[in-house]
Amino acid sequence: MKGRWRIPLSRPSITDSERTAVMKVLEGTVLSGGAATTRFEQLASDRLGRPTVLCSSGTAGLFLALRAVGVTAGEVLTPALGFIATAHAIRLAGATPRFVDVDPDTLCVTAETMEAAWTPEVSAILPVDLFGTPVPRAVFDLARDRGVPAIEDACEAFGSSIDGIPCGALGDVGVFGFYPNKTITLGEGGLVACGDETIARRVRSIANQGRTGPAMDFDGDGFNFRISELQAALGVAQIERLDHLIAARTAVARLYRDALAPIAGVSPLADVPPRSFRSWFAQVVILDEAALREPLREHLASRRIETGLYFPPVHRFSPYDTSPTAPGGLPVTDDLAGRTVALPFHAELTADEIDEVTDALAQVLHPHLEGERQR
Repeated sequence: MKGRWRIPLSRPSITDSERTAVMKVLEGTVLSGGAATTRFEQLASDRLGRPTVLCSSGTAGLFLALRAVGVTAGEVLTPALGFIATAHAIRLAGATPRFVDVDPDTLCVTAETMEAAWTPEVSAILPVDLFGTPVPRAVFDLARDRGVPAIEDACEAFGSSIDGIPCGALGDVGVFGFYPNKTITLGEGGLVACGDETIARRVRSIANQGRTGPAMDFDGDGFNFRISELQAALGVAQIERLDHLIAARTAVARLYRDALAPIAGVSPLADVPPRSFRSWFAQVVILDEAALREPLREHLASRRIETGLYFPPVHRFSPYDTSPTAPGGLPVTDDLAGRTVALPFHAELTADEIDEVTDALAQVLHPHLEGERQR
């Protein structure tokens, strides 16, 4: 038996282009800080319209972004619905996350939910483009009006945009992650998209032990958040295929939408608002009944179909269960907490595999229809 899962939750798209690029680095002598790193940053900057700096992960990128804009204390407004790394980065930078509720359709924060949570202690905001859905521009306008920096967690949104502006370029700083389940991958890696060259220099310095010039010229604290040339070379081959990968994942999302349409009791993510484009990170569905989530996951697992929990709310984990929230709590986040489940999703998922996944889902939600859905 090859692997536990016949249909895995995610799978990177790796071709001969990626293999050739990595082997070319191995045949040389420069394994860090070379031409591949420079090339990836240039390609990313061309897409985003701002300076970029590669780093070791999206989490590292969030920390670098916070430090580069001067966040070392106070409260940072951020959603609880999302991956815990965002809160970790805030705390590591020296600040405190204050959790904000989300819109029930987009699952992203809004200017209204941000404003409801605002306190005099807010030193920055850190909205998340959850599952690739762009955060409304009004959120960033609010930060500008209040005079605090906006760091955009676009780790799941490489290729997304709103009003023609790429996600990652909406705030003072934007951050991307390139874990293997993302639209493109470096194996591990992150990217900080900086609003100006001053921020970019700060990010680059902190990520490289505080260096500002020659090898032994330091003027501040820093860490090693660099990536290798092997990762960067893989990334160059991936970013050169980005448009193809986005199109393929969009096609998979459409197949899922069609397959889920006749199944009552489950809903795909809502369409993004007009003038927005979602670069799909995951196929997350919302169940009508939370009690059916574990039976559903168990049934799919029995058929060797992998599912995931994207994401348990951060304020329910012990490191953050006493963290401040908006007055009145997080009713939308809490309602969604037990009803979301991630289905298999990647660029190479086939129509037959999608049918098998949704058939299995229907067998749990509507067991009396099982015979009718047999193909």
